[in-house]
Amino acid sequence: MMKRIFMSAFAAVAALSAFAAYEKVEEVEPSLPLPNKQWEEIGRIKHKSAAEIADSRLSVGFECLDRDMFEPEKVYDKLAEIGIKWARCQTGWSKTEKQKGVYDFAWLDSVVDNLIKRGIKPWFNVGFGNGLYMGEMKNPTGVGYVPLYFGEECLQAWKNYIDALSKHFMGRVQYFEIWNEANINEFWQPKKADPAEYIELVKITGEIIRKNIPDAKIGAVNSGPYRKYSAEFFRLGGGKYVDFYAIHPYCVIPEERHDGDTRAFRRLFKQYAPDREISLWQGESGFGSDYPEGHYMRPATKGGEYMQAKWTLRRFTLDLASGYGLTSIYQCVDLKDGYQMATGGKPLFAKYGLFENNTYRPKKSVEILKNYTPIFDADTKPYALSAAVATRYAVPEGVGVSRLVDSAKRVETFERKGHPLYAFWLSEDMQVQMKPIANAALNYIEELPMKNPVLIDPISGRVFACDAKNKRAVYGNPLVGYSLRGVPLADYPLIITDYDAVGDLIVPLAK
Repeated sequence: MMKRIFMSAFAAVAALSAFAAYEKVEEVEPSLPLPNKQWEEIGRIKHKSAAEIADSRLSVGFECLDRDMFEPEKVYDKLAEIGIKWARCQTGWSKTEKQKGVYDFAWLDSVVDNLIKRGIKPWFNVGFGNGLYMGEMKNPTGVGYVPLYFGEECLQAWKNYIDALSKHFMGRVQYFEIWNEANINEFWQPKKADPAEYIELVKITGEIIRKNIPDAKIGAVNSGPYRKYSAEFFRLGGGKYVDFYAIHPYCVIPEERHDGDTRAFRRLFKQYAPDREISLWQGESGFGSDYPEGHYMRPATKGGEYMQAKWTLRRFTLDLASGYGLTSIYQCVDLKDGYQMATGGKPLFAKYGLFENNTYRPKKSVEILKNYTPIFDADTKPYALSAAVATRYAVPEGVGVSRLVDSAKRVETFERKGHPLYAFWLSEDMQVQMKPIANAALNYIEELPMKNPVLIDPISGRVFACDAKNKRAVYGNPLVGYSLRGVPLADYPLIITDYDAVGDLIVPLAK
């Protein structure tokens, strides 16, 4: 008997570690072992458009329109239906000033106004170069070419452009991120990345914007997670010029480095800019629905639409729980052919878009995020609570198997309308396409009331109510805590909260 238990537990753990071959994965829609005797299906999550959501900290990348990489008019309405409240837009000096001293903001006006009209707030990434003042460049749109290095006329032209840009969009845009990924040479041409010189660009640019928009928020940004470059930026005094600092932490597993880097950045802010309240942003990251062979991320598969959706749910939840000022997914639409790097050449691009290019077909992430955005609006705030997912009934304890499953379990905690909200998952690589573990339990200490627990599956949008007898005192002692049984554990966040926290978002099942 003991041997059978051992082998069963070993098989359960081993099943979580079997990578798929490097080939196009035919994904199967994730299916939870619900309803069961503890949980009864009662409805679905009601979708809300961006205009119907007062505010949130969820953003989408609306980048590369300065290079005409997609047709925004084909996606405005579709994007608004998702319920994401913010969009990162690039300003395109080269596209705006095609004749010296003449600024044509019509293309950017259209982007900003169409987003605002639909309840989406644009925030600006300000750049890049301009051939009128820089001469011949290795790409026609000036990507990565820095105005500090092309003489006084060029620098003054940049200042004039920033002055015109900020005056023109005063009252419509408040957040201005200066340059893009200045810590990598591809975006810091024609010299090599230099944090001191980036500080100078941020200082010059930010002062002009603040002169015209006194309540403007200025940001800096680096490619990747925490870098030595980031530490140097703050050590050299960059913190006194910024209100937010954005990172672009692309990775296969969204939990990788997340907690340690978050703490490290906040220590930097306090250590080198103690008199400022600098907000940490996640400004660009994602997982592709399709990767070309040889891509720098080196995924074990070619990706997939459900993998992309699961990654996005996990990253959003991590950042929201950690109090990031904003978290932005890259990107709205797959880039079309023709993108060029700063030094010329065409990169191997994954398909990161929520929508396909050309057809503008919504990918799986679109419908799935519609189930997520109404729950994680401004009413849901990070809140420190004690909770854990117990798997002793699914993966038996006391037998000689790996306990890595236990260390990979993740619970992030929030407060919504006075009630607790728990988001929990197993931080397995999405490429494994693990089958959800059945018969787990959520153990928690009831410091906020949860009288009528409901379980929400953001993949399907289904909502399940807890049987009244299922809420049990741990060890029979409520002073220890409570346990909800029959809970599945998946490789993407499931949500448990009180019905009263989300009742207005539930559409009851037709009887």
